[in-house]
Amino acid sequence: MTLQTHPLTREQVLSAMIATSGGLALLAGLWSWLGSLSVPFSWDPLALLWGVGLGFGVVLMSELVYRLWPDYRRAARTYLQLIVDPLQWGDVFWLGLLPGWSEEWLFRGVLVSVWVAGPLGWAGGILCSSLLFGVLHWLEWRGWPYALWASGVGILLGIGLWLSGNLLVTIVAHVLINWFAALWWKYRQCTSEQ
Repeated sequence: MTLQTHPLTREQVLSAMIATSGGLALLAGLWSWLGSLSVPFSWDPLALLWGVGLGFGVVLMSELVYRLWPDYRRAARTYLQLIVDPLQWGDVFWLGLLPGWSEEWLFRGVLVSVWVAGPLGWAGGILCSSLLFGVLHWLEWRGWPYALWASGVGILLGIGLWLSGNLLVTIVAHVLINWFAALWWKYRQCTSEQ
């Protein structure tokens, strides 16, 4: 059984994105403050380059998975049609920036930090936060391949944080992944209409 979704308007997508990103950022900020967490973030040109490399590496793997795994392709199409189709080209900037920043702050910055400090260590922290990240991207039952892929991306981003010690790496990578996915989808839609 598949979830019947009605097409969303641009305003609905943007409002949901702003509300979700704001809620995740508020949760991350409160958790950081109340838990006295030190989220590992610093401005560093090398971290920016690592983020770009990680982002493009995930984009290439995503394209490969999209081509080779039909169930993932169907789930990704459903997700992209619902979220990206209503947006204008300029809205893609916000689609990358807002979720990329807020999701990384919460999932890699706060949750991994909490679980690393506890008994789970790095591996457990990365795995648990990545599974929750996948759940955030689950739209419907048949969308499980997309949620599974999002969990896998979460693991790669968590490893990026672990290796670099800087959340900037994962924020840059996540923003680029979102931008590229949305721009590539919109480009494909435009060229298929001609």
